[in-house]
Amino acid sequence: MGVPVFQLLNFSLILIVLVIFIRFMWDVFFDNNYKPAGWQHAVQEGMISKRLQQLERNYPDKVRFFNWWFQVERLRKAKVAGDFAELGVYKGESARILHHMDPTRKFHLFDTFEGLPARDLQLERGEAATYSPDNFADTNMERVLRFLGANDRFVIHQGYFPDTTTGFRDEKFALVNIDADLYNPTRAGLDFFYPRLSPGGVLLIHDYNPKWEGVMKAVDDFLASIPENPDILPDMDGTVMIIRNK
Repeated sequence: MGVPVFQLLNFSLILIVLVIFIRFMWDVFFDNNYKPAGWQHAVQEGMISKRLQQLERNYPDKVRFFNWWFQVERLRKAKVAGDFAELGVYKGESARILHHMDPTRKFHLFDTFEGLPARDLQLERGEAATYSPDNFADTNMERVLRFLGANDRFVIHQGYFPDTTTGFRDEKFALVNIDADLYNPTRAGLDFFYPRLSPGGVLLIHDYNPKWEGVMKAVDDFLASIPENPDILPDMDGTVMIIRNK
């Protein structure tokens, strides 16, 4: 018995829509041709360094990359004062990109550079509970500094966070990228950096997705204590963005 023509048409339409959607998502995340109009204009005007253009071409998560760039540009235009910081540096890929977006800022890098702390893993649930201190341990401070082409803009804070924050008093931050994977360091990072965030400054918390239950809980718990409403970005692993009220 043959398939009715109406069913074949419905199936064909569904298949076409699915192919278009898959192609669109591929272009957004992987196609080097995907570039926002603002970025393209800045490139044409010679406002983007060749090095940053190269980093953009090689970075797979275009949504995350261009959100960083738009935020850094916003901070520059609004003259938001403060340093940059990253909690959870790993091998330094995101820190290198952010530094090239604004090499004038002092950049604080917080990490154990030895993997995930065992004491923090004990509290985790879900997939993160299957991790061990050996995860993300294939790095070290010297290798990261070489990768970054270290200069006097970078300040390394190696060790367990927040123990590595001693000595901070009047420092202000314009942008903080938190990519710590677990509840304890994520919550400690929010508690430490938010009060020191300049008005108009931005906090970016990566891995806001069910794989990292601790990150989601830390962010949700913290958001209940502040007046700002977050933005949840559609990058590959999910980022929560908090812009401090002016």
